[in-house]
Amino acid sequence: MTLEKALSEELIPSKKAIVQDNVQREVEDIVTNAKMILDARLSGIVEQLEELRGLRGKNEDVVEHMMNKVKQDKENFEKGLQRFQALRSVFSQQTNKLFTLLGMDALKVKVQDTREAMVSARFTKTMRDATDSFFDDLKTRMVSSDEQIGEIKTMMDVMYEKFSKEHGLRKSEPPALSTMRYQNELEKLELVYKEQFNTTFNMIRHEKLNLTTMFFGTLANRVVHVYEVANRDVETWLKAVISPMESQVREHQLQLRRRLDSIKRIYKATDTLEDRILELENIEKSIRTQTDDLLILKQHIVNALTFEDIEPTAKAA
Repeated sequence: MTLEKALSEELIPSKKAIVQDNVQREVEDIVTNAKMILDARLSGIVEQLEELRGLRGKNEDVVEHMMNKVKQDKENFEKGLQRFQALRSVFSQQTNKLFTLLGMDALKVKVQDTREAMVSARFTKTMRDATDSFFDDLKTRMVSSDEQIGEIKTMMDVMYEKFSKEHGLRKSEPPALSTMRYQNELEKLELVYKEQFNTTFNMIRHEKLNLTTMFFGTLANRVVHVYEVANRDVETWLKAVISPMESQVREHQLQLRRRLDSIKRIYKATDTLEDRILELENIEKSIRTQTDDLLILKQHIVNALTFEDIEPTAKAA
C-alpha cells in the first residue's frame, strides 16, 4: 500500500461531514450568544419594570432613594469593569502563547529543517531520527497547547463565577476544547509513515530522494492541514469563551444607564411613570418575540444542514 493510498483511504475524513459539523457548531455558538444577550436584556427590562411599578403612588423621596441606589449599582459595576479589563489583558497574553505553540510559521520551519536533514542524511538511521524528531516536536506542542487551553478555561470559569455573583450576570459555561483529536490524527500519520518507510527493507527499496519527495508531498502537507484546522478551531473556541462575557458586560452597563435615565426622567417630571412603564412593557414583548424567532431560525438551519443526510436514508428505506 502506498502512502498516498493510506492517506486517502484511512486518514482523510469526509470533507462534507467536517464542514457540516463546523457550520452547525458555529451556528449554535452564535445562537447561544444572541439568546444570552436577549435574556440579559429581558432581565434588565423586567427589573426596570419592577422598580417603576414599585414607585406607583410613592412620593418624591422614594424616587430619589431609588435613583441613588441605581447610581451606587452603576459605580460598583464600573469598578468591576476594571477587573474585566485586566482579565482581557491576561486573556490576550494567554492567547498569544497558545498561538505560538500552534504557530504555522514554527511548523513550516520544522518541516523545512526536517526536509534538509533528510536530504543531507547519509544513513537510514539519520533519516529516521529526523522524522522521529519531527513527530516528537508536533506531539510536544500539541500537549502544551492542551495545557494552555486548560489554563485559559480555568481563568474564564473563575471570572464568570465572580461576575455572576457580584453583578447578577448570567453564568455561562465556557465550552470545552481538547487537542486530542489533532494528536490522534498526527499519531495516525506517524503510524502510516513508519509502516510504509521506517523499516530497513523499505528504506532499501526506495531511493532517498523519492522517499523525501513522497514524504513532503503527502504526509507533511497533511500535517500542515491538521495544524490549520487546529488553529481555526482554537480561534473559534477563544471567541466562544470571551464573547459572551463581553456581550453581557456591555449589555449590563447599558441597562444600568437606562435604569438611571428612566428614574431621573421621572424624578424631574420630564416623563410620566405610566408612560415609561407602557414603553418598557412593549419592549419586553418585542424581546420575547425576538427570542422565539431566534429559536425557530436555529431549528430551520439545523434542519437544512441535516436534510441531505436524512433524504438518502429515507430513500433506502
